[in-house]
Amino acid sequence: MGMLIAGRWRDDDRVIQDGAYQRPPSHLGQPVPTGVVKSLRADPDRYHLITSLSCPWSHRAMRVRALKRLTTDIPLHLAGGARVQGYAVNAGASWRVPRTDRAIVHLHELYELSAPTYTGRVTVPVLWDSKRRRIISNESARIMRASDAAPSAALPDYTLVPADLTGAIGRLNRQIHERLSNAAYRAGFAERQDAYDAAVADVFATMDHLERRLAAQRYLHGAVITESDWRLFPSLARLDAIYHVLFRCSRRRPVDYPVLWAYARDLFTRMGVAETVDFAAIRKGSYQNDRKTNPFGLVAVAPDADWRAPARARPVGSGQGRATLGRPAGDRPVHADTGLTARVCRRLLRANRRGAQAFFC
Repeated sequence: MGMLIAGRWRDDDRVIQDGAYQRPPSHLGQPVPTGVVKSLRADPDRYHLITSLSCPWSHRAMRVRALKRLTTDIPLHLAGGARVQGYAVNAGASWRVPRTDRAIVHLHELYELSAPTYTGRVTVPVLWDSKRRRIISNESARIMRASDAAPSAALPDYTLVPADLTGAIGRLNRQIHERLSNAAYRAGFAERQDAYDAAVADVFATMDHLERRLAAQRYLHGAVITESDWRLFPSLARLDAIYHVLFRCSRRRPVDYPVLWAYARDLFTRMGVAETVDFAAIRKGSYQNDRKTNPFGLVAVAPDADWRAPARARPVGSGQGRATLGRPAGDRPVHADTGLTARVCRRLLRANRRGAQAFFC
């Protein structure tokens, strides 16, 4: 897709090494500073999230932004359209950078504005500080953690990374990233048979592992929905849409995993999740822009899959009772459907009946 070298755009992004895809580490992947985390909600409209509907890394950052009710505090900008010099920030039209008189067309121009001599790939998501005119992070995992940690006096105090699960979440996150999410890209971009074979083996070994894990519990870490679930979900949403055909991860489809497929639909039908999944944009963004793998830009017919089919008939791992979303402070249950305590849900419903707008995702 190209990259910046000393602040100048080059079409070669150097991700293929000896026929194998090697995702380079982010040059802007440092932890989000504590001061920024505290001001995400306290200083609305200062920070902006630039994402792409087709990108799984963007998807998980958007999901946590919505889940933690930051949608009115952190404006969302969607990069998309034909990738000429990488991502276009406004479908190829001009976009004025907030709090500046600078108009840009390509995302790499925002990188250059942040760091004029930047060298590296130009990726999404991007957390942009419009006050200091710089990129805070382009690493989705860091943006997710910052959004999860943003304090709020008006919302339930819960986290997607409970202290007693931090180690287990970190280990599973790495496995999901290395052996599923990124492995699908290693398969799709491989230029050597053994590199492709190894990547596909990783994908389906991980899918098999997750099927067994979820047969024993409702979510990846038990009855509570955690960061790991929202890191996995964008990849599951793209298995049929992209990875099965375009990336040749064709051994099995999600529907061939009864437990995992029911789990994916369970997450999809939760409040506000479906609104973050645009299958048409996912397919178009990948098929039409990956011209090396798909030179004519043809969009394959989507496999049949009913994401809204009830997940109630889920096998053993469905668990009992109502699941919780994150680990709440104290003993207040947080409903998995909304992320809100029962008391807050009742207050919002009363307000909604009076004509007020509820702030669900």
